[in-house]
Amino acid sequence: MASAGSNIPWPPIEGIISDLDGVIYRGSTAIADAVEAFTGWQKAGVPFCFATNNSTHTPEDVVRRLSGCGLSIAPSQVVTSAVTAAELVRTRYPHLTRIYVIGAPSLVTAMRDVGLEVTEQRPEAVVMGLDRAITHEKMRIAIEAILNGAVFIGTNPDLLLPMASGFEPGAGATIAAVTAATQVQPLIVGKPQVPMIETALSRLGTNRASTVMIGDQVPTDIQAGKRAGLVTVLVTTGVPTRQDPSLMAPDFIVSSLREIDVSAARAAQPRQRRA
Repeated sequence: MASAGSNIPWPPIEGIISDLDGVIYRGSTAIADAVEAFTGWQKAGVPFCFATNNSTHTPEDVVRRLSGCGLSIAPSQVVTSAVTAAELVRTRYPHLTRIYVIGAPSLVTAMRDVGLEVTEQRPEAVVMGLDRAITHEKMRIAIEAILNGAVFIGTNPDLLLPMASGFEPGAGATIAAVTAATQVQPLIVGKPQVPMIETALSRLGTNRASTVMIGDQVPTDIQAGKRAGLVTVLVTTGVPTRQDPSLMAPDFIVSSLREIDVSAARAAQPRQRRA
């Protein structure tokens, strides 16, 4: 693990996958160094994609927010846990068509965008994300469907989400309740699992060995990157995390994204076939 300020050379960087909150912005405030770094990489032709566990925003929402920060990107450069969940249902369970959704409107939209029917009637899969309007009845429908054999998918395992006044329960909290009631483990698509990273890699078309995963959280971002076989960079601009020796450590630690050297990037050369 190379710490910020070390003289250890960076490996060739062909593409970048990055988290958003804590990396590009903190709450409503943009992180100037990060916006500057991504703008420079964009001008240098280094492809990048953002991967976020947040299922309550569409890629278009993220594009608008980043535009306000001074970074112009396309919706295809954003992979959310909602989009990943929808694509996973379509590819892994192509025979399923009826989906029951507990989550924000963006999660419903993601399902419909790939041709799935969102319904309470005999659902073949239950997809759960953050739902700030969660009710006992919604959970009852989900539990009954899962006990009847519906596939159980969760967007992300985050138990707590930071707020100005403290914390609120995340998607992982309600997913855990349904898991406890059904004794069925869900398929989680968000970090620290790899489905969302694989989706981002497919968007980039880069070789995973020379693709970097940037994040501010070791338990989610870094573990996902490590499991996917990427070079991992922890940036210390987000919420501090406790040291946990059971977790895989990042390859590099930086205090600013400007420390990442992409001079060896192969963006201008023909890309290797992704491993």
